[in-house]
Amino acid sequence: MTYYCSTSDVASRMGLDSGQRSRAATRLTSAIRRATIDIDQSFRDYGRPVPSKSIAETTLNGSVSAGATSITLTSASSFSTAGNGNIDGDSFAWTGKSSNDLTGCTGISFDHATGVTVQEGEMAHVLREICADIAAAFYFEDESMFQTTTTEGSLRSSALRERGEKNLKRLAHLGSVD
Repeated sequence: MTYYCSTSDVASRMGLDSGQRSRAATRLTSAIRRATIDIDQSFRDYGRPVPSKSIAETTLNGSVSAGATSITLTSASSFSTAGNGNIDGDSFAWTGKSSNDLTGCTGISFDHATGVTVQEGEMAHVLREICADIAAAFYFEDESMFQTTTTEGSLRSSALRERGEKNLKRLAHLGSVD
């Protein structure tokens, strides 16, 4: 199963440090799985194909500078010959592929370090943000069932869920980010 976001995406929404993220990794992964299922179901509800079938993902094999016209991936085997995607949220397009290199790149707005995530698909970055919101909401909701001394988690959960579901509904209904 392809997940739309990572534990670090969700942890950043929640304000977790690396130690907290490590201790919560299993619960975060569970919340991400549930968010991914919700996202896929929303697309099915609108009669659209699920986007997880059209998102390829790998990492950079070397750093990339803003304005670069080619990038080297760890593995480009699942990427199209030409297309669009994002490097850690920075949207770009490419016109060719040679081995593990994407060529003819345009739109790379800032520098990226080796090892960061690269995704193919016009909706990949938007889905990553939606998934992180919904997964963080699931996590907070699960935690609030056992902690009744504060409402902070439930308030944050409501805001994250509302934002995530509003954006998901719009995206699933329109079927495009354009």
